[in-house]
Amino acid sequence: MLETMSRVNGGPMSVTLRDLSQSNVDAAAKLARELKLDAVTVGRGDAFDRRSLAGVRPRPAIAIVSGLYELFPDNHRVAESLLGLAEALGEGGYLIYTNQPWHPQLEMIARVLDNRDGKPWVMRCRAQVEMDTLVRSAGFEKLETRMDGNGIFSVSLARLRQ
Repeated sequence: MLETMSRVNGGPMSVTLRDLSQSNVDAAAKLARELKLDAVTVGRGDAFDRRSLAGVRPRPAIAIVSGLYELFPDNHRVAESLLGLAEALGEGGYLIYTNQPWHPQLEMIARVLDNRDGKPWVMRCRAQVEMDTLVRSAGFEKLETRMDGNGIFSVSLARLRQ
């Protein structure tokens, strides 16, 4: 996000980045300084805390969730996160979200890698229609999805319904 921001010229833009891990927050703040980006706010936050997300100020025009939901099996937590983002966004705000409908190395990843809690890294692949249903249930209208040639990774754009 920060590298993209550093390449975009023109127009007022600010970015708020949040992560649960303090080391990730520190790394993002350091990169923002290195890139000389003044309009960046970095802080700790729980992507699954609906109230915390809803309270983000200033209200974002765009929320981006990338590479997160596939790490958590519980649809209730994902739904709460999406509802918090819907409450945070201004009217007509956009959501960009990723999904991993399947992964050819899912079993190998779970056997070899540990997650941040030191447990096997078991990803939760969701069919695209399942992810889109969670997004729609939170008040968004999906506008477009782009998927890689192997159907492993998708990026979708949705707008908050008015």
